[in-house]
Amino acid sequence: MKVRLLAGVSALALTFGWNSANAAEPAVEVPAAQDLWYVTLFGGASFPNDVKTHADYYNNDFSMDFDTGFVIGGVVGKRINDMFRVEGELSYARYKANTYDEGIFHGYPADGDLSATYLLANVWADVARFGDAKLYVGGGIGAAYVTADTTWGGHAYGYGPGGWGFAGQAGAGVTYALAQNIDLDFGYRFKAVSGVDFDSSREGDAVFSNGKLNSHNLQLGVTFKF
Repeated sequence: MKVRLLAGVSALALTFGWNSANAAEPAVEVPAAQDLWYVTLFGGASFPNDVKTHADYYNNDFSMDFDTGFVIGGVVGKRINDMFRVEGELSYARYKANTYDEGIFHGYPADGDLSATYLLANVWADVARFGDAKLYVGGGIGAAYVTADTTWGGHAYGYGPGGWGFAGQAGAGVTYALAQNIDLDFGYRFKAVSGVDFDSSREGDAVFSNGKLNSHNLQLGVTFKF
């Protein structure tokens, strides 16, 4: 009788132990250790919209048009699960001045350049997979330091030293696995910065306030996973 009782208890314990082990398995697949962290270096072309401001000193609205520029940068990221990644980004964009508008007058020549340095926290989601390629979407928020050194139509004024503004981006792209720990990253980013004030570049008698810098960026990166 005791032998039968012990056998029954043992069988019951094994059954519960098996079920508990199965229940303890994670619901989301955890990436392999070499895929948890990654570094991406990227560069590409940046297409800026006009940078518009208002200057109380001149009692007028101003706008600057810039040529296509470049963007370069790097990120340090971590994969959270099979879908989501988080990362910190440091990037830099630069543009050459083309023309400026003052009030109702348009198309005056401008000289100099404008640059933006971005600090962003991003979240990306890998939403589809096609063999060795993955499609991702997402975005990020943070801040950007935008500054300029421009002159307008031979005058001793224009957008000058700038400042920090709120920044964000949204985008999508495709990663392609070249090797187990190396990916190519083809991406599009829409970057936006708002609330930047520029001092006058030469005279120091005006502030061009509430500047906005929006840009469309096409970039190619290399990702190293570890």
